[in-house]
Amino acid sequence: MTDWLDGDTIYAATGVVVPAFFSASTSEETVARLLRMTLADLPRIVAPENVWLVVDGDPRTAEIARRVLPGIAPELQLLPLPNNHGKLGAMREGTLALLATRPQVRYVAFLDGDGDHMATVVPRLVRTVAFIEGARGIEDVVVIGARASRSRPMGWLRGELEELLDQVTVDALAYALARQGRVLDVSCFLPGQVCDISSGFKVFTRHLVANTVAHDPGFLGTISRADYDRYGPETMTVVEAALAGALVAEAQRPTWDGQPTTAYGEYRLVAVYGELLAWVWERLDISVEGAAAMFDNRAPGRALRTTQEGLKLLAEVRAHALTRLQAWRGEEGAISPPRALPPFF
Repeated sequence: MTDWLDGDTIYAATGVVVPAFFSASTSEETVARLLRMTLADLPRIVAPENVWLVVDGDPRTAEIARRVLPGIAPELQLLPLPNNHGKLGAMREGTLALLATRPQVRYVAFLDGDGDHMATVVPRLVRTVAFIEGARGIEDVVVIGARASRSRPMGWLRGELEELLDQVTVDALAYALARQGRVLDVSCFLPGQVCDISSGFKVFTRHLVANTVAHDPGFLGTISRADYDRYGPETMTVVEAALAGALVAEAQRPTWDGQPTTAYGEYRLVAVYGELLAWVWERLDISVEGAAAMFDNRAPGRALRTTQEGLKLLAEVRAHALTRLQAWRGEEGAISPPRALPPFF
């Protein structure tokens, strides 16, 4: 038997950062209920003074949080940001506050404030991190709370695009590291599924979180700083962690069968996924031809191709991402079309 991280150790050594922002269309009653669902069990699992709720430039949610938190645990920390930073910006501010005030915290968990990330799963993720730390003797580990399905909670289009983004990100990382004579250190435990990089439920070791989430971005590529902090909390942090030599692993967790609310639906899918793919290729210095091949290796396997809407969306995301990459590389000329596929399956 390996050493077992007991509940008392998890309680004292784990910090939690919860970034929160709710669309104006979400009722105050729903906001309060989702915050309670996210936070209510945490004081039984981690020390409540190690929990930071970061409200991202949303005065209404901050006021609701002031009413909700004392009834859960008065020690819970509330950090209302005066301006909207985007989710990664909120995560950064909460992480900096946590690390500055809690030197005993060894593991930092990130939970979304919309009730989808259950506090009861935190010990599973922390124990996975701790096991890898001890078994491998490494201090840079991130464990993802992986979903059994992307489409069930988020809808088919977004679920398909998330899986495609995560597939191509893993391919690009493996290729870029291989050019350096390195092997991507990733342990994804769900058979037949793509590593769930896009899941927002993650636990980092302290050393790794200080050098990724808590850092200002070192590379923006063609994306603006505002969009980096808005769209980049999952893809960017994992790419930077992998480049730093961290091990990326997964442990399964439950998820909503249909999210009760999301602000993500207000974003344009082509721009979001096109910009994220372009950033991955830019960060890893991949050629336009290589990037096109990576996309074309994975897109044919997506069920998204079975509808005209899906085909159009894939073509638009591909064109957007490759055009941005080409501009970053300072190149000109027509981008090659997707590979022709046989008309039968």
